[in-house]
Amino acid sequence: MVMERLQGGALFQEVAADFSEDAETAPRGGDLGFVPVSALQKVPPQLRDAVLKGTVGSARVVSANGAHTVVLVAAKDAAGQKDLSMPDVKDAITQELRGRREQLLRAAYLGAIRNDAVVVNLIAKRLLASPGGMPSLAPATPGKQ
Repeated sequence: MVMERLQGGALFQEVAADFSEDAETAPRGGDLGFVPVSALQKVPPQLRDAVLKGTVGSARVVSANGAHTVVLVAAKDAAGQKDLSMPDVKDAITQELRGRREQLLRAAYLGAIRNDAVVVNLIAKRLLASPGGMPSLAPATPGKQ
C-alpha cells in the first residue's frame, strides 16, 4: 500500500510521516540525513546494498530480519572533507534546517489536529434521545440536536 501511494505520486516525506513505525524519523518524514558508509557496514546486507546501489530518487522495499523498510536514496555525496566556505555546504545546511523545521511544524500541526479532534456520533445521540421510536435521520434543525 505504501509503495502504491509513492508510485501514485505521493511525497515520500508525507507517506513516511503518516505510516512509519520509527518514532525518531517519522516526524522528519523518514529522513535519516546523510549516513556514512561506515554506519552502513553495521546494517543487514540487503539494506546496505539498497542504499549503496540504489539510484537517487527511486524507492524500493527491502525485507531483512522479518522487517520491511521502504528505502529512498535522496542524494549521494562524494567522500572527503567538507568546508563551510563551500557554497554547496552552506546551501545543504540551510536546506536541511528549513526541511527539518517544516517537518517539525507539520508534525506539531497534525498532532494538534488529531489531539483536539472531537467526534460526535449524531445518529447514536438521536437514537438515545428518542426512546421507543426510530429517530429521524434527517439533519437536525440548527440549534436543536
